[in-house]
Amino acid sequence: MNKDDVKNEENKDNSESINELYSNYDKSENYNSKTGYGASNKLKDDPENKKYIKEMQDIADKNEFKNNVVVIGLGIVIASIIIFSILMNTSFMKPKTDVVVNKPVTKSSDTTPVAADATKPIIAPTNVYEYLNVEANRASLLKKAITLNHGSKKGINVYLLSEILRSNTYAIPAETTTVKQLMASLISMDWKKNRDVSKLKKGDICFTTDMPDKVGTPSHAYIFMGWVKEGKTDYANICDGQIEEFGNILHKRNLSIDTTDKDKFSFFIRK
Repeated sequence: MNKDDVKNEENKDNSESINELYSNYDKSENYNSKTGYGASNKLKDDPENKKYIKEMQDIADKNEFKNNVVVIGLGIVIASIIIFSILMNTSFMKPKTDVVVNKPVTKSSDTTPVAADATKPIIAPTNVYEYLNVEANRASLLKKAITLNHGSKKGINVYLLSEILRSNTYAIPAETTTVKQLMASLISMDWKKNRDVSKLKKGDICFTTDMPDKVGTPSHAYIFMGWVKEGKTDYANICDGQIEEFGNILHKRNLSIDTTDKDKFSFFIRK
């Protein structure tokens, strides 16, 4: 067979196939019209169509779920923003209230003690007396005086008195080593002399009569700590550095009377 014959044969087969399809279609139409079973029912019964419909329903359900999630998420975000705004407004308001309430309390607690402490150094005699009434203070002062005197207890009186005054805010020079130097330092700070023994107060700095052949140089100095017997000026309790003789920086001493070994009172100095 040549090419034309083959082609004619193929066309013949195609024509027969087409005619057969039309014939089947007509039969199907006639059958459907007689039985009432339409094309739509055929589509529904087809497995592929059922699968396709199910997939479409699943997609619709998923889309609905996603939409619900988005709506809920937006609701949570909006609620969070509202709560955060309320908390921020509340926190900004709190410090203002605290500042108003706390400021007066801070001022009253800070200023009152400072004012009380600032008045203490003004009354010199009372301060010195009260300071020496504490045993720990006396022990500390004695130790410092001995150190200033190169470790010796002998001749520490001026060192001790100077350290007592320095501990009570009076600027006695560190190089003060004699009674005359101590007296001069106090007078230079506007301390005043008084020779009336009846005017003595606890804490006053007392000076005895002058040394022989040394006018203006008292032989000794000490701190008045009260009378042995009130109303009598012969003996007083005093504080000085004669630790080797009396064994204590606090002891009794003649004041307005002479004794064979101790000079009597001459004057006191007070700020």
